[in-house]
Amino acid sequence: MAEQKPYLTGRTYIFKISKGKDLFEALTDFCHDNQIKCGIISGIGSLENATLAYFDQVKKKYEKQVVNKKTEILNISGNVSIMDNRSNIHVHLTLSDEEGKVLGGHLMAGTKVFVAEVYIQELVGEPKVRKQDKVTKLNLWI
Repeated sequence: MAEQKPYLTGRTYIFKISKGKDLFEALTDFCHDNQIKCGIISGIGSLENATLAYFDQVKKKYEKQVVNKKTEILNISGNVSIMDNRSNIHVHLTLSDEEGKVLGGHLMAGTKVFVAEVYIQELVGEPKVRKQDKVTKLNLWI
């Protein structure tokens, strides 16, 4: 394994994503607009609906799950890297429904925000770049 150089902390952002916005698109656009090439994403909030995905390791593709109900965001957890010369987010969500049942998965476009409070910590150093891994078919850091 090659020597890993440490990252320094860069800019820190805390912001709200307004009602009705697409969570995936809002996070992606924010990172692109602020030229964040590497970073950590976390947050909380609630959703009007969600589109999540689970990576099927046999089929080697994401299987979407549409959640057509209001949920609490227990955790937004992810990172920012570069793919196809553009800021790319990889985010997972942990959600809770009205009965307290927990569900989660990979964030996909089509997730409508009721409100979200987000924290992004930029990391300064050699940006991580994603490309499709030939074995897993996932977009992984190279």
